[in-house]
Amino acid sequence: MAQITISVAYAPSVGEPFYQEMTVSQSTTLAQAIRQSGVLSLVELGDFDEWLTKNADATPNHKAWYVGIYSVKKRTDTPLVDGDRVEIYRALSDDPMSRRKAKTKATIKKLSS
Repeated sequence: MAQITISVAYAPSVGEPFYQEMTVSQSTTLAQAIRQSGVLSLVELGDFDEWLTKNADATPNHKAWYVGIYSVKKRTDTPLVDGDRVEIYRALSDDPMSRRKAKTKATIKKLSS
């Protein structure tokens, strides 16, 4: 069977980022690549393996989706092509929009004082 070269990347909030280049079969899916990369045993991702299984055929949504290819959220059953970079996303610790709103309110309050 034909082989392709892909990479798997994850950047934790603290600690060393994970980046693994690997050769896999042409029929490998996004979830299979994550499992084969070893990231699940090297990085604390909680119940991420269970999440991969549970969402195998789910459609990505903007809030609770944790995987993609080159910054585009993808289904976990997406077949990979040569050169893909599989990415594991983590939840934001602080919502950027909420932070901007709080900063604007503080500025308005300061200016009106």
